[in-house]
Amino acid sequence: MNPAAPRPPSDPAQDVSAAIQRILDNRNDEVEGTFCHALFEEGFFDDALLGALINDMELVLGQDAVSPVHGRVISWVVLSTSKCFFSHFDADDLYKIKNFDEALYSRWCDGHFERLRELMAR
Repeated sequence: MNPAAPRPPSDPAQDVSAAIQRILDNRNDEVEGTFCHALFEEGFFDDALLGALINDMELVLGQDAVSPVHGRVISWVVLSTSKCFFSHFDADDLYKIKNFDEALYSRWCDGHFERLRELMAR
């Protein structure tokens, strides 16, 4: 495909189906290459993977009818991700985010956390 050529319009149903599959892949934190695997299993916070996952969750939650199963998985991802930050700051918890620094904390507080909070409010 020519990079300068316009992309064909996507099928919204296929976009939602693909987003659902990526969300479900994150629920199984053993699936390598997902945000949840990186954070939960490797202790690495990947901004790009979280941004893409939040976009997928927003797409799915923006549908007229959201499956209760998908809603529960989205809630699990949001709560589990937040728990990692709480655990990181708990002196008695051995879990630590390996690439944690002030810049990451700022991106978490100023962007990701607010987007995740908005997802939970839907």
